[in-house]
Amino acid sequence: MMQSILSCMVDGVLVLNIDGCIIQANKAAESLFLVREGVLLGKRLTQISENREISDMIDEVLTTGNESFTETTISPSTLVFRVHAVPRKDHHERIEGAIVVFHDVTDARNFDQIRSAFVGNVSHELRTPLTSIKGFVETLLDGAMENSDTCRRFLSIIDTETNRLTRLIEDLLTLSSIESQERIVYLKPACLLRSIRNVMNMFGPQISEKSLHVEFIHPYPMPLIQADEDLLGQVFINLLDNAIKYTPRQGKIVIQCQRRDSRIITTVKDSGMGIPHESLPRVFERFYRVDKARSRQQGGTGLGLSIVKHIVESHGGEVFVDSEIGKGSTFGVSFLVI
Repeated sequence: MMQSILSCMVDGVLVLNIDGCIIQANKAAESLFLVREGVLLGKRLTQISENREISDMIDEVLTTGNESFTETTISPSTLVFRVHAVPRKDHHERIEGAIVVFHDVTDARNFDQIRSAFVGNVSHELRTPLTSIKGFVETLLDGAMENSDTCRRFLSIIDTETNRLTRLIEDLLTLSSIESQERIVYLKPACLLRSIRNVMNMFGPQISEKSLHVEFIHPYPMPLIQADEDLLGQVFINLLDNAIKYTPRQGKIVIQCQRRDSRIITTVKDSGMGIPHESLPRVFERFYRVDKARSRQQGGTGLGLSIVKHIVESHGGEVFVDSEIGKGSTFGVSFLVI
């Protein structure tokens, strides 16, 4: 009966006698220590693992009769386990051995790290414009308002920083709603051609201001995809906005759609500065910036590409990037055609 219960458990379980030798082990424990069935029986933990922390904890439980906890990794695995050891006692309360349970808490700890990093990044991103706003307001209150030119310049900077805060908060809310699935994705037949053209028209003034040459290449007829049109527009707003920001004056941007089997691949290629090879795997991370100073100067929040990734993946699609320093960057997204 006991063996049947142990075999059904996803946590690794070891049952030890008073000498610290293993008398029972379930399959999860054998998988944890990378051994075949039955190999653990009769062994002490020091014979199968170099983790002294767990061995010392078991010795303490067998000696004192008090339960004990620890969190540790077990070589060669990089997984984090919460190890709980409790004494086994007979009806006279004499210690007979111990039971050790290994619970995998890797995902929880990774989540804690991600959450901590996210809170730190958000705090930093909010603090920067708030500090700037506070500084200029204090300067104005100290008498700078008397000079109309200085006052207008400071108010212009405050307006810029306030807009940046607004964009950051809007992006955070968008990303949060997508990640938590609070934002319901309304899928229906959607036209990529119409979405991309709408976004190109939206950015007409910015394109004209930098004298950019924007080319749109697509098959005819353009196949429909199953997508949420509002979110689809947001994908191309972020991609084209990035391309415009990082393409020099009189540069070139090429938007291209290609049908490949059951997918339509859309790429946005710019003639900007490019991205270092070592940064490519991280560009879709939240708050990751290749050039932090330039990104902030351009008004970026560091969340646009992360939003793109989450939206595309929520549609069952994929994102990718290819770039070379001095030769520009190509960002791509794929969607299933109907």
